[in-house]
Amino acid sequence: MARNFLSVLETQMNQVFKNSTKDVQLIEFKKDFFYAPGFGNVGVVLTTEGVVVIDTCISPEHAEKIYKEIRNLTDLPIRYIIYTHGHMDHVNSAEVFKENGTIVVAHENVIDRFRKYQILKEHRQRIGSVQFDNKTTDVKKYDFTYPEITFHTEYEFILGEKRFQIIHGKGETDDHCFVSIPVEKVIYSGDFFISSFPNIGNPLKEVRFEREWYEALEKIRDRQPEFLVPGHGDLFVNKDTIQTALQDVIECLRFVHDEVIYHMNKGTLLEDMLDQIKLPEHLEKSEYIKPHYGCLMFAIKGTHRRYSGWFDGNPTNLQPAKQKVVAKEILSFIPNPNAILEKCKQLRDNGEFQMALHLIDLLVFGSEEPEALELKAELTKKLSEKNDNFIMRNIYKQIAQSMVSENTHK
Repeated sequence: MARNFLSVLETQMNQVFKNSTKDVQLIEFKKDFFYAPGFGNVGVVLTTEGVVVIDTCISPEHAEKIYKEIRNLTDLPIRYIIYTHGHMDHVNSAEVFKENGTIVVAHENVIDRFRKYQILKEHRQRIGSVQFDNKTTDVKKYDFTYPEITFHTEYEFILGEKRFQIIHGKGETDDHCFVSIPVEKVIYSGDFFISSFPNIGNPLKEVRFEREWYEALEKIRDRQPEFLVPGHGDLFVNKDTIQTALQDVIECLRFVHDEVIYHMNKGTLLEDMLDQIKLPEHLEKSEYIKPHYGCLMFAIKGTHRRYSGWFDGNPTNLQPAKQKVVAKEILSFIPNPNAILEKCKQLRDNGEFQMALHLIDLLVFGSEEPEALELKAELTKKLSEKNDNFIMRNIYKQIAQSMVSENTHK
């Protein structure tokens, strides 16, 4: 049974970024096959001719501990490093593992990703701090270790007695791949599978690829792995369990894709899609797609964004006036603006935090009333506290803290 992905991720983030563990676990789940749990799992495979490392984690300090554990196992050189994709939590510490002669392998799109991160460095740091609750603020280096070997569809090599197949598929990124060691029935999936609702439609990030994602998972499923090491979360070791977990995620992604396409062709507005699209009961109950990281709302919005423009069909929003201008105009003919504040407090007391946010914005943007901003910060904090989705919770939390800081310095 999969552990709660949210609690696993939080524990691993604290271990990695607060250095709350003196040692790492390098878990051997099959002879010569290991993984080190962390904020981004690191795979390690021993062969008679050297070591293969799959992903390199975000924290150099954590990577150093893993490297020491590898050296406790063998003196053989690290011959290959494989990136499953170019997100920072999978590539940031490659230099720790790269020795003389080590070859880094990745999909060809990783190079474009690295360049994009470099030109958007400040932006990436800012949104990373929001998404990960300021725990990644020390990860500031963007001098990536570039791959020596890139590929378009598949790449294969043999090291010692083991054959490694690296298969590309779009999913959370366009440079994603999974690593299969077919004879041993082992797959390192990267973030194609993470024991949570797939991270489609991240509010802070670029478009993801729901159709290609489930197609890649079908390729993993059809290989019938007996061991599955996800990009995040716990190892899966039972063939039947792996098949069930993979199938649930496949069906979930296919369902969202097909439903959004159906409603777009029908002319359904996005806000109505969010009400009308509901997961089938067996997927709603699946322990493998709980909304701890991604969620159905994100997925619907992300899929819609991928296949549509930004205009929502309301002519008011084609060339909208600034929020402050509109709010001030509305407040100009409201006899008692303080009634809005009192109504928002009443909504807060009734637990209707979202509606209170909608109304309080009239005062926040229209009058810049400090008490209004204070109440908005309180409402946002309450939404954070009641939310079990890692990304949404941290967005609410970070924005609430910034509003408190803004109000304090006025």
